[in-house]
Amino acid sequence: MSRFLVISLTAVALSLANIGCMSRLVREGMGTVTGASGNFVEVQKVKDLSKYKGFKIEAITAAPGLKLPAEMTALVRQDFNEAAAKRGLKPSGEPALKLAGEIIHYESGGLVDEAIGPLQEVIVRTKLMDAATGDVLTEANLIGRSKATTSGGAKNLAEGAGKGLKKWLKACGLKGEEEKE
Repeated sequence: MSRFLVISLTAVALSLANIGCMSRLVREGMGTVTGASGNFVEVQKVKDLSKYKGFKIEAITAAPGLKLPAEMTALVRQDFNEAAAKRGLKPSGEPALKLAGEIIHYESGGLVDEAIGPLQEVIVRTKLMDAATGDVLTEANLIGRSKATTSGGAKNLAEGAGKGLKKWLKACGLKGEEEKE
């Protein structure tokens, strides 16, 4: 009887030890399908921007001393333009919003992350302004985050930040083509 108990407890302990590996396997699979996640944290209250039809990027810069891939600012610019287009904003539309952003944080993960699970992240401090007047309308930190190796890297993190911009624009009253009635 005690031998059966020892074998049973050993089997349970071994199966519980593999739960972490299984959850990471699932997370990696989801990372392949969905890419990095995106979100925003408002710094200045979100306003109704539904009257705006245009979108221009003034500048995407990196904070002084921040180490990031050389192509990161160009990738963020590209994904921000795509996100704005999905919210119905066109480069030639009027009135237009002007965006200025600074990448204030970039984390590419490390050796410890490989053991406990990766975390890669980019944060872009962003202002939306009226293109004609230059008045700041709202500010937010746009976050691209990956918790899977398969959804990491500069390209995926920039896409995640673009998803954050898309969510922010939606919160500001800008509907995408599929949401218009």
